[in-house]
Formats: sequence, structure tokens, C-alpha cells
Amino acid sequence: MTSLQTDRRPTLYLIDGSAYIYRAFFALPALNNSKGLQTNAVYGFTTTLLKIIREHKPDGLAVAFDEKGPTLRHEEFKDYKAQRPPMPDGMKAQIPYIHRVVEALNIPAARQAGYEADDLIGTLARQAEQAGYDVVIVTGDKDMLQLVTSHVRIYDPVKDKWSSNAECVAKFGVEPSRVIEVMGLMGDASDNIPGVKGIGEKTAMKLIAQFGTIDELLRRLDEVTPARIKTLLSEQADQARLSRKLATIDTQSPVEFHPESYRIKPPHEEPLAELLRELEFTSLLKSLQPSPKPLEATTHAIVIIDDETAAKRFVDGVSKGGPLGLHCLLAGQPGVHTDVLGLALSTGNQTAFIPIDVHAYMRTIIELLHDHTHTKTVHDLKSTLLAFHRIGITLAPPYMDTMIADYLLNPNRRDHSLDTIMLERLGERLGSGKQEKAHPQSLFEVDTGSREETAEAAAALAKLEPILIEQLTDQGSVKLFTDVEMPLVPILADIERNGFLLDVDGLHGLSQELERELDRMMETIARVAGGEFNINSPKQLATVLFEKLGLKPLRKTKTGYSTDEDTLTQLATQHELPDQILSYRSLSKLKSTYVDALPELVHPETKRLHTSLNQTVAATGRLSSTDPNLQNIPVKGDYGLRIREAFVVPKGHELLCADYSQIEPRILAHLSQDPRLLSVFAKGEDIHMATAMEIFGLPSSQITRDMRRAAKTKRSCS
Repeated sequence: MTSLQTDRRPTLYLIDGSAYIYRAFFALPALNNSKGLQTNAVYGFTTTLLKIIREHKPDGLAVAFDEKGPTLRHEEFKDYKAQRPPMPDGMKAQIPYIHRVVEALNIPAARQAGYEADDLIGTLARQAEQAGYDVVIVTGDKDMLQLVTSHVRIYDPVKDKWSSNAECVAKFGVEPSRVIEVMGLMGDASDNIPGVKGIGEKTAMKLIAQFGTIDELLRRLDEVTPARIKTLLSEQADQARLSRKLATIDTQSPVEFHPESYRIKPPHEEPLAELLRELEFTSLLKSLQPSPKPLEATTHAIVIIDDETAAKRFVDGVSKGGPLGLHCLLAGQPGVHTDVLGLALSTGNQTAFIPIDVHAYMRTIIELLHDHTHTKTVHDLKSTLLAFHRIGITLAPPYMDTMIADYLLNPNRRDHSLDTIMLERLGERLGSGKQEKAHPQSLFEVDTGSREETAEAAAALAKLEPILIEQLTDQGSVKLFTDVEMPLVPILADIERNGFLLDVDGLHGLSQELERELDRMMETIARVAGGEFNINSPKQLATVLFEKLGLKPLRKTKTGYSTDEDTLTQLATQHELPDQILSYRSLSKLKSTYVDALPELVHPETKRLHTSLNQTVAATGRLSSTDPNLQNIPVKGDYGLRIREAFVVPKGHELLCADYSQIEPRILAHLSQDPRLLSVFAKGEDIHMATAMEIFGLPSSQITRDMRRAAKTKRSCS
């Protein structure tokens, strides 16, 4: 029998693990899990690893790490990498977890005392190439270009950049085999390799392109010009040879490539899932669990309540005072104007789905929802209250909102979805991981799958309630949850439903006024610039500023010289035009973002503006506003105040404005025991007004709004 021949060589990916740990740590924000462990390096490293596996589908894979302690290069040169600061503690604590990730993914890890990851990668690359593999070295380190051959390439996933022979020549001006010669002359500041002092990258490239090697260059010193370079080479010949040796990757390190050991294998699922749960990488856990176990709710029949008998039978089976999972099937995304198509209730042991249009049989169910002895466990309670209000149903407390509970337990996490909470606490997913379907828009579109998934959610909520309460108790947050967050939910629902009355006519008038002002500003800008141009075009603005007016560019971008706000602010000290551009941009943004946009968002039925007030977004615990964002309504300047004045109330009503009372300065006063601060708070005075009086040396009657704001900013920054 003849074997099937193929020209395709198997691929081996070798990942520079240590380099990507550093990259992830410094590139990503300081993520922490609920236990306080910093996890950004682990997360960034893991996502890079998974991306390589999924998108590139290598036949073989290995990760190389640096080991602790000195290397052979330190024996050659004691100051090797001496300038590098010690590894940050936050990164150091993550290293064991990164090793566990690699182990759980069933990926070989290469580590060897005295050798760097580069050496292990170089050795494996040469051996794999000889064994018939195409090798891809995953790194952002330019030093690795010395390993490039016809079957060894470099890939940087951060830049999505491939490097082969051509890229090496473009970078160093020489073939890969001569990269170490160039580095021997120019040195490498990142590794504290000295090179020849006084010879930079361009000179080094030119010399090696001409002479080929350092040894040949030193033999033919008489041919070197100018004399200064000849002298440098003569005086530092030994240093050049040493630097070349330090820059050379050792391809004979004590590691062996065996194809079977390095081929891709399935991960160790249970240890991997346990580790990702510990790190609280819920999104990664989801992506690695295509077949989660089904919910227990699907193991018993889901009752469809469509008559009074079925309703009473279900309610009679609900134990007095027991938990009650509640989940709504909505026609679209949650919001003030979303209709309820059905709801599911579950005790954990029995689950029912109730189509909302069967009004005759709802009375018994409504009585259950009014019962104050049952804790109704809901996900996103506010949306449920808003939806129920549209059909005349009131949900009586006590409530339990799993979304808010998860937020208090994980305030730095963005994803507080029910699917995430279930996967993390129950190891289960809605619909057993089926693809997400579109929301039904009417009862006629509610199929069996929609009913089952709604029922599954209710059953999961019933099971989650005691788990989350226990976790909140252990964390010491249960009173915050029950006494602050939960009572706030119905208040926010009322505010959202009532909405804000907007003086639309007043804003239309302001829009016309701003349009005239912008036209006037454009005329002034054209006059100062010496001609008309498109103010909103960065390219045309750059031409005017840097070519026509001759201002000095400060920063270059991919498309040309920067004309962003910071740049224009600095340029404003050189010429009046940048300041006028800034004023124009500010006014134009005010008009488009607020004056013109807000009236378009007024609901046609209520004639009011309805925002979403979020309890689970800001990690600090503050509320946030979205769709639209009403947190950042301008306050500075006359136009900002006039936009705020567009928020009005009906005749006979007043607009209540509530704000927290200087939490941080009060804590500062307590900790510092500063007499002046203590006196201000004891007398109930305005701390920012008092600060402004001290700064400007004026009585309170002469302190303007802008002065107070400036004092507030100074106190916050000091």
C-alpha cells in the first residue's frame, strides 16, 4: 500500500510566553477578581493563547517561559538586563495562574534554568524545521528575526504582523543570519547590551551591509570611514564581539522536540473550568463550554397555565413563604415601553409558564405576586416592574434582584447577565447553550422554545436566591443589598417611567441661535486663516495650520499631523486660530449632541424623555444614565445653563435635585482632623464655597459660580 503524499508541512507555533505576560500586564487595565487578585496579565495572556489556537489551528504548539535567576548571559556580562526594574508584585502574583492556564489547556511549556525563553524557542524552531515543520514564532521581539528561514516566520498577534526574510531586510538592512552582527554594533538598550558606544542603528546596518560580519569589519578597519567610526571600532572591538554573543539566540539549549509531545491536544476540561471560575473569567468560560449541562428545570414538566384550575393547582403547590423565581418573556429589549408576552414562575421544584393574554386566569397568579410572604427572585427587577406596570400588575416586595446581587459581589465586572451568573454559580446555561434567538414581538410568535427558556430562567432564579444571599452575607454586603439597593429599584423605575419634560420649542430656538453663531465663527476663522476651508476636516485643518500658517507640528498620526484638542490647546499659545477652532468645535458639539439630539428622543406617546438609570454599571456604586445619557448635560457657560433650563416641570410642580453631600471631603476631615474642614462641616457650610473664599480672598457674596467650580476642581486634584 502506498501512503498518501502531500506537500503541506505541519505547523508548529512557539509562543514567547514571558513577553506576552509583560505585554498583557501593562496593556490592560488592572482587572481584579472579587478576592482582590489582579488578573489582567492572566486574562490577556489566555485570550492571546486561545486566539492563536482558534484562528490559526496549528498542528503543534508550545509556550516558552523565562526561569527565575541568572542566565548564561549574566555569566558573560554581569550587567545584562541590569537596568530593568523588578517585576511588579501585581504581575508576580499572576505567574502561577498563567502556568496553570497553560497546563489546563494541555499545552507543553518549555522552561530551563540558565536559559531564556528565546533560547528554548530557537532550539525548538531549528529541530522542528529539520523534522519537516513550518514554524511560527509568536512574539513582538525584533531579536527573534535572527531565527527566520524559509520555514520559520515571526508573527505578532498584537499588530497582526507577519515577518519573514523580506521584513527582516527592511528592518535591519541585512539577511536574518546577519541580524546578530548589526545588534553587536548597535547594542540593545532593552537588554542592556552595550554595543559599540557611538554607533547607532543606521551606521551599524551600513557597516554590516558592506563588510558582512563584525570579524570581517575588524579585519578591514583601514577601509572604514570616517575616522571617528574607525577609532570607536578599534577601541571597542572586544565589546562588539561580546555584544554579538549576548544578542545571539542559543539554538543548542537543552530542550528536545518530539512531534507527538507538541501536537495539539484537548484541554483538561474540569481543571480549566475550575480555574476560569476562580479567576472569574466568565466570558472565557462560556466560550470553552459549548455543551453545558441542562437545567434541572427541564427534567420536570413545565405547566402551561391557561385556565383557573391550573392556576390554583400551581399556587396551592407553592409553599408559604418559600422563594419564587420570576422571569418575563418580553416583546423586545427591556425598557419603559416594552410589552410582556408571558411570565414564568418557579419554586425550583415546579415551574409554570403563563401567557399574559389569558386575562381571565391571571387573578390567582396576580394574588401570588401580591403576596408579601414570598421573596420574588428576579433578574433585572427594574425592567420587570416597568413591564408589569404597562399591564396593570403590581409586584409586591420582598424582592431579590440577581443582577444587583452579582454587581455587589463583582463591581468591577461588566457582564452581570443571568447566563453569566448561572454559569458561574450553577454550571448551567439558558437553553443548554443554544444559539440566541430574536425576541418574539407578539404572543403569536411565542414558540415552545421561548416558553421553555423563560421557564428555565425562573427555575434558575429560584436556585440562585439562597446561593447569592449566602455570598452577600459572607462578603458583608447583605444589608447594603436589602436596605439600600433593593428599595431603590422601584424608585428608579418610577423616575424612568415618568420621564423628564423637555422644553422642545426652547431647544429649537436655541438651535437656530447656535446655527447663526457657528456661521459667524466660520467667517472669523476663514478671515484669520486667509481663506475658507472645511473646519471639520483634520487634513484640511492640518494644511492650514502647518503649511499655510507655518505652525510647528507637535504629534504625527497614521494619517498626518494631529489636530486633536490637546494639540490645538498647545498651539493656541502661538496663534489665535487654534483657539477659535476649539471654540467652534465646542459649540458645534453642544448643538449636535444636546440641543438637536434631545428633542428627537422625546417619546411620541408620553411627550417626555425616558432615560435608563443603572445601578450595576459604575464600579464606585454611583448611578449612571444611558439611552440617553443625562449625566453629562452641560453646566459650563451660558449655553450650558440654557440647555439645563430646557428640563422643565408641569405647572404646580417643582424639580427636585438631590446629590450626595461631599463624601470624600468629609472622610478627609475625619482622618486629618483639620480644624477648618471640621468647622465647615459642623456648621453645614458649602466646602467648595469655603475653598473658593480662601483661594480668591473674597467674601461669599462675591464668589461666582465659575470661581466655586474652579475651587472644587483644585480641591479634587490636590
